[in-house]
Amino acid sequence: MLKFAWFPIKRHVLVQGKSSPDDPRLKDYWRKREEAKAESELIKSRQKIANRQKYVCPICGESLLNGEELHLHHKKPKSQGGGDNYGNLQLVHLYCHQQIHSPNSE
Repeated sequence: MLKFAWFPIKRHVLVQGKSSPDDPRLKDYWRKREEAKAESELIKSRQKIANRQKYVCPICGESLLNGEELHLHHKKPKSQGGGDNYGNLQLVHLYCHQQIHSPNSE
């Protein structure tokens, strides 16, 4: 039987006042919240890739942390000699990844 004491308490930080993600003056505030969220949701290697991308999907330009499933994409496919090094990897949304590999994308 599981005990609640075995699991750490995860608290979320409330949004300050009436802060809106649409307010351009609060861009830094929301960016910092996204970075903190990435630290808790992503494994270290993906955190590094997301940080290099400034937490933005290179395909759609939206935040990586908008709730969509993330996929690891090889810029140069392994079948064409691409490797698993950080310079060849990028995080993209599931649907963006499907768009990249769809036969109609070329």
